[in-house]
Amino acid sequence: MASCRLSASGLFALAVLALATALPSAAQDRSVSSRDVRGVLELFTSQSCRDCPPASDIAMRLGAASDVVVLAYHVDYWDYTGWRDPLADRKNTDRQKAYAKRLKLGALVTPQVVVNGRQAVDGSDERAVAKAMTQSPLGTPEASGEIRMRTQGDALHIQASAAAVDPERPPILVLVTYSERVETIVSHGAQAGRTLVDHYPVRDWRILGSVDQNAIEVDMPLGLLTEDGAGRMGLAALLQSVGADNKPGPILAAAALEF
Repeated sequence: MASCRLSASGLFALAVLALATALPSAAQDRSVSSRDVRGVLELFTSQSCRDCPPASDIAMRLGAASDVVVLAYHVDYWDYTGWRDPLADRKNTDRQKAYAKRLKLGALVTPQVVVNGRQAVDGSDERAVAKAMTQSPLGTPEASGEIRMRTQGDALHIQASAAAVDPERPPILVLVTYSERVETIVSHGAQAGRTLVDHYPVRDWRILGSVDQNAIEVDMPLGLLTEDGAGRMGLAALLQSVGADNKPGPILAAAALEF
């Protein structure tokens, strides 16, 4: 009867392999800081908007920079045209409305990019977006903040702090879940017959709490934030000021992790 024996070196190799297999999350643990992010671009868009695909391409190019966070919020007010955007959410429309009121923009338009929560520009004008990033940096002369995010095993840990906090209107910590890339075959409506590629579409966003004089710390299971079979995804944490009317104000700091 044939037999098979492993040498000492072979046994050692198997032991190392077994250890690596038993601890997959440890090798994937990551940590990021808002100190490495210089800009947040929030694109408001829709698959039923004929002028929006070029804006998605611009988002892809700008989002390739490691120090820029791009988030594409698909709105639902274009759904009446015959195609219901599967990425659209009323919450995204509400966020754009809130920006429109605070920035006194008037009617809602797409594609539109809000830069660092401070300035709105045409989302299909790459030069205007780049200029706005220079004109409207993160933070304000009066306030700033810092965010640290890290994964540890199957958990996400976020720590956020703010400087010069107004106790009457402390900034909020917002967590955004997004996909890196989504393809959609449009069967009817203004874009019928096209395969649309959307970059950084927002899947969900939620307010985690207010950040007062003390730093806020949040721990969440990654399983509640990511989707199986959804491809590469990302999590962005935004520290954002709010106005007297509770409308979103300038973004003070941001950090993002992709999986």
